[in-house]
Amino acid sequence: FARQGFTVTGVDRSLYLLDRAREGAASAEAAVEFVREDMRQFRRPGAFHLAVNIFTSFGYFEDPAEELRVLRNVSESLREGGVFVMELLGKEYLAGHWVNSRCLDFADGTLLVQRAKVREEWTRVFCEWTIVKAGQARTHRFDHFIYSGRELKGLLLESGFSQVKLYGDLHGAPYGVDAQRLVAVARKSV
Repeated sequence: FARQGFTVTGVDRSLYLLDRAREGAASAEAAVEFVREDMRQFRRPGAFHLAVNIFTSFGYFEDPAEELRVLRNVSESLREGGVFVMELLGKEYLAGHWVNSRCLDFADGTLLVQRAKVREEWTRVFCEWTIVKAGQARTHRFDHFIYSGRELKGLLLESGFSQVKLYGDLHGAPYGVDAQRLVAVARKSV
């Protein structure tokens, strides 16, 4: 977005991830404002035309009220008529393609072992990813909500958006049985 001439603000609470993003922006010669703050607190009322949350970067808090607070913060930070784009793994796809574990080999010799377990009546999924590289293994564990299209649309409407459309990818494919991703485009009323 920054290379296309848009003013861009990136928000994350992880200093490590912000530093990696800064490096990427510098190498792309892109001017980006980076803000270290938790998405549950970050708000800039009426400041943005567009907000983007992609690669399943939503749903990681324990309390559903915190998830709703994040969406309300985004809505409040958008100008009238502003748009919020979310892209994540939908519950419908996950249910139809569920596997308990998966192993991926990468060209550089890295091995990724992914294990998952559905929890709380198909509302959350627990993941354990083990990365083996150069004989060293690191394991990361995380847990997050999983949303159906209907559930996500309901949350967005409840958080203050007036219109929500669902798609199966970032190119605008229909959201249906074969959709591998869940994309929500929510508009704040004028």
